[in-house]
Amino acid sequence: MRTLGLIRSGIACTIQDSGRMGHQQNGIPPGGAMDMYALRMGQHCLGHSDNQAALEFAYGDLAFETSHPCRFIVTGAPTIISIGHSERDSGRIEETPAHQVVTIKSCGQGIYSYLHVAGGFNTPPELGSRSTSPRERIGGLEGRHLRDGDTLPLGAEINQPNLEYLSNPAVRQRDVLPLRFVPGFQFDAFLDAARQTINSHVFSVTPRANRMGIALDGEPVDTGVVSLLSEATCYGAIQIPPDGKPIILLNDRQTVGGYPKAGAVISADCQRLVQARPGQRVKLVAITPQEADRITWLEHHYLETKLS
Repeated sequence: MRTLGLIRSGIACTIQDSGRMGHQQNGIPPGGAMDMYALRMGQHCLGHSDNQAALEFAYGDLAFETSHPCRFIVTGAPTIISIGHSERDSGRIEETPAHQVVTIKSCGQGIYSYLHVAGGFNTPPELGSRSTSPRERIGGLEGRHLRDGDTLPLGAEINQPNLEYLSNPAVRQRDVLPLRFVPGFQFDAFLDAARQTINSHVFSVTPRANRMGIALDGEPVDTGVVSLLSEATCYGAIQIPPDGKPIILLNDRQTVGGYPKAGAVISADCQRLVQARPGQRVKLVAITPQEADRITWLEHHYLETKLS
């Protein structure tokens, strides 16, 4: 059996694919890769199916070896790959001999990188996905974050690679990252001053960030909303907790919540937000549902065209 052995698992290392849909009513979030573009890019380069899993890890700190010679590619946040005494930039297909230590280090940009290995990670799917959901303890390897010394089964290497690689727009440097959002029905109940703060203030990304969500810092938002019944949450929801500092909910979010919500950041901009390091300035920009639909269509059309 082909295997990959983790020598150094790094930060927040999990197995992720395109997610586990249709189970939020049971309290199970969709999960999946934080940077879906990076996942799809690696799948494309190795000729994998759209739901083939990869290793997701934060801040580019990983070391591994494989039991057999194999091809791999690292996508997402840029990294430096060392195979033996040779160093190269990530973003292209590499080959490693059996039992050769491969190390991956961050270039100082972005957060999440993805290790795709030809044949894919052959852990058993649960509820239709290999994605790890640590809080629910399902998916991946024993439903947990990966650790140093873990051994992961690999599938058979049968697909022909595609040599084209597309740079990831999510990790481009920006002075202020716009986060376009569709206001929700609760937004109209906010105080005028709260709506003004959300629409005009520049916030910043804080270190309080993980797969559940990203907390922003800046002028507190006093919504004036006293109490709400808990209700379902969605990807990109902008929650306003009692301290007034917005939280953008992401892949492993709680499936219900009772904090006031200004609306939801569109998926295209969430993909950019997840690669933003602490200190990145962001600006919430209200758009209409029609504009959001158009942006989503354009993003999907661009991706499908590039990967076809």
